[in-house]
Amino acid sequence: MEKVEAQAEVKETQAPSPEEQINAAIEKLENDDFTIHFYCPALSQPSGGIGVLLRIAAAYQQKGYKVKIWYEPQVNQQASVQASQKAKKETVIFDKFDPNWVDFDISGLEFYPLGASEDARVPLTTGEVIDAYPLNVHPEDFMFIPEGFPNVMERTVGVSCKRIVLAQSWLYILAGMKNGQIWQNFGIKDVVSVSDFISEYIQAIMPGIKIKSLKQGINRDIFYKPEKFSDKMPIIGYQSGRGPESQMKTHTAIKMFYAANPHMRWWRFRELSGMSREEFAERLRDCAFVLYTDDVAGFGTLPLEAMACGTHVVGYAAPGGKEYTHGQNGFWANNGNVFELSELLGIAVDKWVSGEMDVDDIQKDYEATLREYTVEGEAERTLEIIEEYKKERIDELKGAQKK
Repeated sequence: MEKVEAQAEVKETQAPSPEEQINAAIEKLENDDFTIHFYCPALSQPSGGIGVLLRIAAAYQQKGYKVKIWYEPQVNQQASVQASQKAKKETVIFDKFDPNWVDFDISGLEFYPLGASEDARVPLTTGEVIDAYPLNVHPEDFMFIPEGFPNVMERTVGVSCKRIVLAQSWLYILAGMKNGQIWQNFGIKDVVSVSDFISEYIQAIMPGIKIKSLKQGINRDIFYKPEKFSDKMPIIGYQSGRGPESQMKTHTAIKMFYAANPHMRWWRFRELSGMSREEFAERLRDCAFVLYTDDVAGFGTLPLEAMACGTHVVGYAAPGGKEYTHGQNGFWANNGNVFELSELLGIAVDKWVSGEMDVDDIQKDYEATLREYTVEGEAERTLEIIEEYKKERIDELKGAQKK
């Protein structure tokens, strides 16, 4: 009798077989008992890409899915030097990751600093010390990784969950990879793309990868036209660019406008940066025009936000925005052509001053464009995407059972 009981006890402690593990994962997927993980760069300043990532995560959390945001804390060099001098030993202090600049509710999201062990601790510049955690995923889980982090893709090759790239920029897709590397080398076969151009680019350089499209929504509660278009001021909004060269080209276009149109020197340019989304929308709403000079955007939202505010766009017809740029909804220069951009700006301002631009008719074109980019449509598609991945993952696991 004792021998039988001992055998029973041994049987109870045996690890589940691979088939049992697969069945358990399928059951959890069918019951929505899984976690959706996001790797998020811990940038302290506003970022459109991080905003989109967190908006997707928030949509899943609000739907009732379990969501975890993973990030690697960023070292604050100045605080670390001061702490090291005070402690007379090397001390590392980190910035707190708190993306409170987003224009939607993220209070329900859980943020997890990545650590090498369960007892890792992260001292912050705020004086807090928070716990860090090793990444913990399961076969029924999903993990979204931004396109510009092949190091994370490589480090997670051995994890058991389904990994998906969230592609918001064509420029960073190959930037961090070795020559000849593609995402399939890291075992990744699935991508969510936010623009037609990014999808086409990925298909061209990584044939066979499976792409799902997600159109971003413009929040019309924040971006809306003024009650009276006569309130528009002779102001041209702009964003200076991603780097020194882009900034120089933008400022050159502005100076060329003044040089070629001395009679328009009463117009003013306003830089639209370093402000909350609400203030950004308010300033944009005041402008008669916005100058769009992002020639490498994966999907530029500034032109769409301007249209929603009744603000006319003069800008580059960048590849990332080709799905919404056409002659009726803006003054579009060939991508990167500063001379054409400056010339178009002069033509556009002259038309505005002479009263040739019928605001009501033009706004109809803007609204027709914006119908494709609604918050509701984005939220609906976001939920459709995870449902599709859930079904595909179930089929994938069932296929593994048959092998």
